[in-house]
Amino acid sequence: MANITKRNKSYQIRVSCGRDISGKQIFRTKTWNPSPNMTAKQIEKEVNRQAILFEEACKNGFVSAPINFSDFIDQWVEEYGKKKLKKTNLDHMRSMPKRLKSEVGHLKLDKIGKREIQFLINSLSSGNKSKGLKPLGAKSIKNYISCASSIFSYAIRLDIIKENPCRNANIPSEQRTERDMYTVDEARVFLKHLTEKAHLKYQSYFILAIYSGFRRGELCGLTWDDIDFENHIITVNKALYHIPFEGNVLDTPKTLSSNRCLKLPEIVFDYLKRLQNFYAEQSRIFGTKWAENDFVFKRDDGEVLSPLAPCQWLKNFCKRENLRYVSLHSFRHLNASLLIDSGASVKTVQSLGHSDANTTLNIYAHAFSRAQAIASEALANNFNLQ
Repeated sequence: MANITKRNKSYQIRVSCGRDISGKQIFRTKTWNPSPNMTAKQIEKEVNRQAILFEEACKNGFVSAPINFSDFIDQWVEEYGKKKLKKTNLDHMRSMPKRLKSEVGHLKLDKIGKREIQFLINSLSSGNKSKGLKPLGAKSIKNYISCASSIFSYAIRLDIIKENPCRNANIPSEQRTERDMYTVDEARVFLKHLTEKAHLKYQSYFILAIYSGFRRGELCGLTWDDIDFENHIITVNKALYHIPFEGNVLDTPKTLSSNRCLKLPEIVFDYLKRLQNFYAEQSRIFGTKWAENDFVFKRDDGEVLSPLAPCQWLKNFCKRENLRYVSLHSFRHLNASLLIDSGASVKTVQSLGHSDANTTLNIYAHAFSRAQAIASEALANNFNLQ
């Protein structure tokens, strides 16, 4: 119920707008000035009407509580992020709230519109030397605006605001670049050094990475019940992630479509069988000091292999063997490139675990174009038109 107070020639209308994030009750006020020629009865009728309209506007969110965006980000993290998001997603976004606070955190949540979001995008793109903030690339900016959009969407669900200012934001386009990975010849040289010089664990790991295209978390998350030795099929239904201050966390794969089964060549399973036998011998040697678990890839003491470990091992191995270093993730792209060059369809390459075919096409457009050009040239040679 609105409270009306007469103050000299004006009237103050006071309405409760609920409570803030600390539980303190919030009030909104409005001052109404009657026209000089209005009668006392007209004033009474109109001020009551204004009170009803103002109260209705407060209830419908048109007059919102004055919450700073910075404070609401904290509320979103506690009430939504920690309860609804995967730990890995929240970890990936951990630096975003801090920068969003620095850029626009001082603004009231209900006062942030498309203009302020465009200012944010421009600032993320150009950087802010006075605050020590570096310029971000198009992909990072997209992630930041996606994070901000999630925060505003939560505010809409709480009836604090009515519209998401991030909707249809003008985000810079990502520049498609050629992915750095081994050529087929380089991959052959790498495999030669790998099978001759590397530990069986890493021989198995990287051979499986090349043949399957699995993500590093999917590889480290594999357990022996995921390996069908008889039918040569590997199932991906979980992934191991490393989260700072928490350690290794077993969770669901990156996307729903990342849950998949893949039939692979027999040679992959030969290496995995050898690895399984090696661990059985290690378990006998270590005895009670051996950490018993069902993971395929383990440390020397039997504990699960962190997804960070193969990355560091690869750097050291390439340096020691005088090989060109490429990222661990590039083996996933190598797998896709080899599939495409072999004539695989978009649907087949999508078995890498992409959520839709467009994602596959966008990432590997160059490879598909190259394969199409080779196919067209072969077609022309077959007809030999003059």
